[in-house]
Amino acid sequence: MAGESNLKKISVIIPCFNVAKYLPQCFLSLAQQTIGIDNMELIFINDASTDDGKTWGLLTEIEQGYPENVLIIDLPENRRQGGARNEGLRYATGEYISFVDADDWLELDLYEKVYAKAKKEEAEIVQFNHSIYKDKIGKKLVLSKMPDKVVRITTEDERKKWLLSEDITYGCWNKLYKRELIRKAAVQYAENVVYEEPLFVYPLYFYVRCIAILKEPLYVYRQNESGTMYSDMKNKFTLFEHAQVQLAVWKFMKNTIFFHTYYEEIKLYFLHTYLYETLYFAKLRDLNITLNMYSELIEVVKMEVKDYYNSVYEKNIPKQMILYRLIQTGDLSEVKLQEYIKLL
Repeated sequence: MAGESNLKKISVIIPCFNVAKYLPQCFLSLAQQTIGIDNMELIFINDASTDDGKTWGLLTEIEQGYPENVLIIDLPENRRQGGARNEGLRYATGEYISFVDADDWLELDLYEKVYAKAKKEEAEIVQFNHSIYKDKIGKKLVLSKMPDKVVRITTEDERKKWLLSEDITYGCWNKLYKRELIRKAAVQYAENVVYEEPLFVYPLYFYVRCIAILKEPLYVYRQNESGTMYSDMKNKFTLFEHAQVQLAVWKFMKNTIFFHTYYEEIKLYFLHTYLYETLYFAKLRDLNITLNMYSELIEVVKMEVKDYYNSVYEKNIPKQMILYRLIQTGDLSEVKLQEYIKLL
């Protein structure tokens, strides 16, 4: 079990489901971090793996080798990435928190660099770039358009402007978070779904006061075409799970002190992710979405957002406004829906 006597600089939460093939590489990239493993708390969560104990057996060996720095948790039921991460958050004690997927790995100086940046800038979130790895072609750099940057938010107008920027993503594994920020926002991941991250990440952007962005690729993301995530992306049901998570984000934000002040920005985000992205992602994945399938989302929007067809940002979102006003006027037929999808 991880030691409790000294506060670790970083707690790393790693969900594990049938990852015996990849776990050694992931663990070595953590154990060999130049910041020093004694400055880290590694929390591995076995998410009810079904590989005849292979994943759990490896985790047991890892904990035995590093009893002061490793905690392993065995979940009795599968809760997917979100549920496993939530369980890890219950035990994390580090000054900062990071999330790693067990089939990915890290450049060995990742935590030394991002922790130093966080301390230097007093940043509550540090986002770093990543590379994509495919078995057939090896590691491939994802070129970020964003240079090294530090954003400080001190006013409502600055936050509104930043919320509309594309400075930062809604994924969780390419960031370092101050644990106090997570505690203050009281956020958790959506559980038992595929697209769990926005419910955790998005609300943090209303609490954070300083964000540092590093263009250097420090995380290696494995694009595993034989994995469950890849197959889930081709599934209509999981596409609508994405929408349901965004609805949960909207309802979470409705209960915060920020909802009135940032209503237009939150509305913009919700309509974009709940209505527009559902069709956009369907087109990207060659999934046929009918008006009948889509109508439930439309009815939810009409109940939740009375002014969905108006936006102070309408000049920024012309394609989205076409969709919202087709819905408002009642002109969104099956034919027009399919025509609209083709234009995306």
